[in-house]
Amino acid sequence: MIKNKYSVLSVDSNPDYLFFVPMACAFWKEINYQPFVILVDTGIEPELKELVFSETEKVGGHIKIIEHIDGYRTCNVAQISRLYAAADPYFNDDDYLMTDDMDKFVIDYMWFNQQNSNKDIHIYDPDELNYRRLKIGNIGMKASVWKEVIGIHDGTLRDNVRTCFDKHLSQDSDWNTGWNLDEWILTNSVFNSKYYPSQCQNFERGGTRWGTRNGRICRSAWSQTFNECMSTKLIDIHLHRDPYVGRVWEDTVTIMRRIFPESKVREFINYKEKFVELIDE
Repeated sequence: MIKNKYSVLSVDSNPDYLFFVPMACAFWKEINYQPFVILVDTGIEPELKELVFSETEKVGGHIKIIEHIDGYRTCNVAQISRLYAAADPYFNDDDYLMTDDMDKFVIDYMWFNQQNSNKDIHIYDPDELNYRRLKIGNIGMKASVWKEVIGIHDGTLRDNVRTCFDKHLSQDSDWNTGWNLDEWILTNSVFNSKYYPSQCQNFERGGTRWGTRNGRICRSAWSQTFNECMSTKLIDIHLHRDPYVGRVWEDTVTIMRRIFPESKVREFINYKEKFVELIDE
């Protein structure tokens, strides 16, 4: 049995992602993972920052602030930082770290807790990209294995991200190069490691007729997948941009009511109202 499980998420000041932090942490806590959020802080409005931090602390999440690296997009710094989370002294080498995106809510306890402890790397949904490229959500290893596979050195988390950029990303790189860098590094590092394939465990997921993943309520086919998954099997949710308005928010509240007591749902509704009020000022 694998113990001391952590989910590793990241975010910058973009409100469409920042909004999710306390809620994403609460969903991870429900399936027995301790949430660890890396925040690239570029001057978030103090009241908004206090709101996000206080609500995240309330649900048991931990936020690690790292200073932005000048010359690069904050989203790229946030994305890459997940690969180097094991560098942070918050973790022990035996801690188990699983990466994911901030705009995902995890639901199915059994899906995310089925790892064989005799395997060193656990790869979720490798069939989505035909086993040729790994997705950042989800892959899990002990911190010591992350250090070895990714090549984490003795510096800080930010130092490691800086080294990665110096090696792989010029400051004039186009948007696509930066956006896909984390999964390119992840894929090459795992595939070229001593652990692949014999010490890797794959969890195939399969796809739907809408081009989405089985068990996922997905923003690319929200109505269809919401109706399907709410009546069959729900593993996770990939949320819309601008998630705090209209049907998407109403459906999100409906999902919350399946997972959390009404008192916590009301807290998240109040949080949403405060968040929207602050970003509209």
